Amino acid sequence: MKLSFSDFKEAYNSLRKVIHPTPLIHNEWLSKQYKCQVYLKLENMLPIGSFKMRGATYKISQLTEEEKKQGVLAVSAGNHAQGVAWAAQRFGVKATIIMPEGSPLTKIRNTETLGAKVILHGNSIEDGFAHAQELMKENKMVFVHPYHDPMVIAGQGSVGFELMEQIPDMDYVFSSIGGGGLVSGIGQVLKGSESKAKVIAGQATGCSGMVHSLNAGKIIQIEKAQTFADGIRVKNVAQDMYNLLKEVVHSSHSVDDEKMAWAILQLMEKARVIAEGAGALPLALFDQLYKEDPTPYEGKKIVLVVCGGNIDVNLLERIIDRGLLESHRKVRISVPIADQPGILHQLTGIIKDVGANILQVVHDRDSSNTGITGTNVVFTLETKGELHLNKLIIEMKKDFPLCQIII
Repeated sequence: MKLSFSDFKEAYNSLRKVIHPTPLIHNEWLSKQYKCQVYLKLENMLPIGSFKMRGATYKISQLTEEEKKQGVLAVSAGNHAQGVAWAAQRFGVKATIIMPEGSPLTKIRNTETLGAKVILHGNSIEDGFAHAQELMKENKMVFVHPYHDPMVIAGQGSVGFELMEQIPDMDYVFSSIGGGGLVSGIGQVLKGSESKAKVIAGQATGCSGMVHSLNAGKIIQIEKAQTFADGIRVKNVAQDMYNLLKEVVHSSHSVDDEKMAWAILQLMEKARVIAEGAGALPLALFDQLYKEDPTPYEGKKIVLVVCGGNIDVNLLERIIDRGLLESHRKVRISVPIADQPGILHQLTGIIKDVGANILQVVHDRDSSNTGITGTNVVFTLETKGELHLNKLIIEMKKDFPLCQIII
């Protein structure tokens, strides 16, 4: 699986004839917030909304005429599926894609629109791989693995070459890990280019087998893969991918879903960028590490690889809601009060005076901790952030000491 620098260069020279470089945008809002220079590498601006088309396109472009006639088979939760479908259509190759039954409808439809046949099977990528083996016994097809393929990795490495042309003096590159193809590709290109940039990578807390493995210095397999970031919901850790990543990743960390939801909201508001969970993870991870110790990053050039923007619109409202809660701009507060005229008016007056906005009020007279003459009121409030929320709680506790944040 180990590739030479010339292998990556060859892939880049081939792909640049087909795929235009994605933008690298300096973001003033984030740069001021973190006291450094923050750049967004917008892979979500590619035709399929994800970097995945790079590796798939290079792989399929290198097939022999006989292999092209056989057609290609792939397993994916969505982004790789669209990448393979796009490349197959580009080179006139029949494509069959196996996707988990719970895949976002948008990604299924987009894959089919690109001309691929979609087979929904199982509940995970691992189920799909097993089904692919059965199909390969029946029909001879070329399997295009989402990351465990040297040509796919070489194609993903083209991101690294673009970065070297766009910002050769970058200090840090933050990216997310699924199977490891993107990070290993970028890392090997930067290493081969003798870049000073350090690669920092992350996974979702509920699916962080590779992060655990890199930090432990040995392969650690996990039992479950739980995260809304379907683009990086890869449970199994491949030995050779682990070997590649440990050579190029400076440090690796896990990020919880709430933090990714917060980052999605941040990118929407401060960069006008739509990112999926995997695409927003680099910002979430950077913020997490910066808050632990800002010193290594202040004044540096930070690249956040927004690897994809194919977010399920049906989840978007819930993700934004989580992001508001994570940033303390939305809060639910429980307040036990006496069930007497004027008490609720007093309480809402405090909220008004502090400048919070009431979104919803729920009375719970059956609450076991209020007694017969009391009631419990649950407010859903909109605030300006953590400092504003803290001020609100201080003021409310003066007259209602038992009030508490419940989410």
